[in-house]
Amino acid sequence: MGLSPSDKQRYKESKRRRRQALLQSETGYIMPYKRSKKPLIIILCVLAALVVLAAGAFAVYRFTASPKEEQAAITLTEQQELQVVNRLHPLTAEDVPPLSDFGAVQVHTAIVDQLEAFQSAAKEQGIDLKLNGGYVSFADQQALYEANLAKFRENPDFTPVRAQAAAQRVVPEAGCCESQTGLLVSFDFTDPRAKAFVERECINYGFILRFPEDKDDFTHIEPNAVQYRYVGAEHAAKMRAFDMCLEEYAEYTKIR
Repeated sequence: MGLSPSDKQRYKESKRRRRQALLQSETGYIMPYKRSKKPLIIILCVLAALVVLAAGAFAVYRFTASPKEEQAAITLTEQQELQVVNRLHPLTAEDVPPLSDFGAVQVHTAIVDQLEAFQSAAKEQGIDLKLNGGYVSFADQQALYEANLAKFRENPDFTPVRAQAAAQRVVPEAGCCESQTGLLVSFDFTDPRAKAFVERECINYGFILRFPEDKDDFTHIEPNAVQYRYVGAEHAAKMRAFDMCLEEYAEYTKIR
């Protein structure tokens, strides 16, 4: 005849007491009759709640962090500041810099602060300094080049080879234009005061006129009065003092 449920329960309690007695005789330590699981459950619940709170706080930070806080960690090396991009030193379609919106265009994230400071300084003088050109992707640059090349080919005075050479001096092929770095920008000089201001103050914010009038033998690009390249304030000041374009100065730093 089997044991009743109450007999089974008393038998289990009896086994526990015998184990306690044996442990007490061996160690002198009296174990509690029955350990409560409540403290452990409470601790686990507290830890779980802390994990959830930490995850929530991180998510809120990610959604509320300003672009400036995220871009603060992005800086340019000297090699990036002085990088010359042309047919001899092309980029690939995979070369895409970290980008941020600046007005109606995109630029390299690392130069947003300098552009904002430049813009604020202009505003203090009553000048609305705006950009009408910035980053251009590899694919978009190729489309611009092909459209420009078609215009030269329509001219009966140009052979196919001459048309290609002429087109490249105005709008480089994909991978051969510094617009892909996000460091080359075009200023809106509708207001003539903006042009004078940028020409005078650009080096203080790290910018240089990229294609000056008398440097096309080095740049192989026709002079352009609106395109400025970020190289950093230190390099910009030296380039103005030495009367050097980027190609000359980049070579000078290598020799030095």
